[in-house]
Amino acid sequence: MKKVIYALFVVALLGLIACAKPPQQDIDAAKAALNAAKQAEADIYAPDSLKAAKDKEAQLDQELATQQNKFFKSYKVAAQLCTELKSLAEKAKTDAVAGKEKAKADAEAAITAAETAIATATEDLKKAPKGKGSQADIAAMQGDLDAATKAVEDAKADMTAEKYLDAKSKADTAKSQAETVSANVQQAIEMKKGGKK
Repeated sequence: MKKVIYALFVVALLGLIACAKPPQQDIDAAKAALNAAKQAEADIYAPDSLKAAKDKEAQLDQELATQQNKFFKSYKVAAQLCTELKSLAEKAKTDAVAGKEKAKADAEAAITAAETAIATATEDLKKAPKGKGSQADIAAMQGDLDAATKAVEDAKADMTAEKYLDAKSKADTAKSQAETVSANVQQAIEMKKGGKK
């Protein structure tokens, strides 16, 4: 009788192991956390954190596929991977939110710096030496200032659209253009002074 009970127990146990099901609730929660990270633009503002989460997702998918092909399935490793994936995905989302805030602050600072540089260059251009042959140079520098001003306007439009990295890039370009104008005016003034001696 004991042998029969033991045999039935073994058969029941084997049946349970063979019919083990994936931890679907854990899988869904982990994948949802990863989607939340993607929606938080982790690909832009926290690419390294998102990559770590995606790599873990690939491991989980591989483990699930491996168990699917086995007769005796065990989802212990898969459950652990779900926990790790959820944790990494949540970190990616947190990093993305922080990264976006930093990018916004950096872009705002870059726009302010660009506007200051343009204002300075505009004043400097008024002091540019005027004379034979300088008219074309002054017109070219004014064109550079106009382009810088347009770049700042575009940067502000990007800010409204929450494209902070693009906004900063345009503002940095505008600042560089304005600073070049100021440097060129200063050089022209120095050359004129040198020519008078």
